[in-house]
Amino acid sequence: MRKSMKCITALFLLTALLLPALAGCKKADFNASKAVDAYLAVETKGEFELYAEMTGKNKEILKAQYDAALLGLKGMFQELEYLGVSFGDDFIEELKNLMASGKYQVIGHQKEDGDYVVDVDVFPSDVLDLFFSNIMTEALTMGDMNDMGTVLIEALQTAIAYQTYGDPISRQVRVSYNKDTKDYEINQEDIQKILGDFYSMEGVMEDLLDLYEPSGTVYDNPYLNWSAEEWNAASEDEKTQCCLSLVQELYGFSDEEMANIDLDSADAQIGLQAIKDGLDMNFQGFGAQMKIGDYMEFLRTQMGFY
Repeated sequence: MRKSMKCITALFLLTALLLPALAGCKKADFNASKAVDAYLAVETKGEFELYAEMTGKNKEILKAQYDAALLGLKGMFQELEYLGVSFGDDFIEELKNLMASGKYQVIGHQKEDGDYVVDVDVFPSDVLDLFFSNIMTEALTMGDMNDMGTVLIEALQTAIAYQTYGDPISRQVRVSYNKDTKDYEINQEDIQKILGDFYSMEGVMEDLLDLYEPSGTVYDNPYLNWSAEEWNAASEDEKTQCCLSLVQELYGFSDEEMANIDLDSADAQIGLQAIKDGLDMNFQGFGAQMKIGDYMEFLRTQMGFY
């Protein structure tokens, strides 16, 4: 479960373009603080003008690199099986907004033996905590998994709008002069640390992960003791009976009330499929170690089901 969380978090760090060295900057008029600021503007905001001016690079090539990085990030989202959706250009735009919301301040620089050290303050955001909390909350209660793409976009928009920033983290970026190529080079490891600092994964996400820890409870209803292994091995008819047991336990229906449900009706079929999709997502994501009874208790206590 936590491995999955680390995997998702890593996707955001892979948006770094890792642009080439600051080729073209003359040593006599080089400003290290300005260079790092221009570099970060490309990485986070897709602003290429100043960087292109300082390096002599083609803005169209820089834009193509930036767009390719965002497409790669979108592709990695689609490879997460339990999301089960594809994303369009509107999701790309929200990823741009996410990167652009990163908050930092270039403080200044010092020269050391011909090279530079640039001081940068980074303000960590809770945007990813809010994003993942929103998508899991919505996914567990949605009736149609075809809406998942819309849910993700709206969750990201809301997280960007309502994110808050923590106290600054002080970082240093090394900028070295290469005597052979006569170019200045920004240390890429230092840049990666800054990009990683943008997104704090403490707080809400840790609390959310704790909610998905298995309880160890042994339930009276055998279906509620099913784990991912039993669920994945079951036939469709067995999964249907399991879902019906979950509904009965969750809502407190009597056997007579359950017997009156027309399982062939469109509403019943849609409802059962939504439960199956929810359990599939749970077992493939955060709740991989939970029993179905634990999932039921999560719905009851955290999602407002009675």
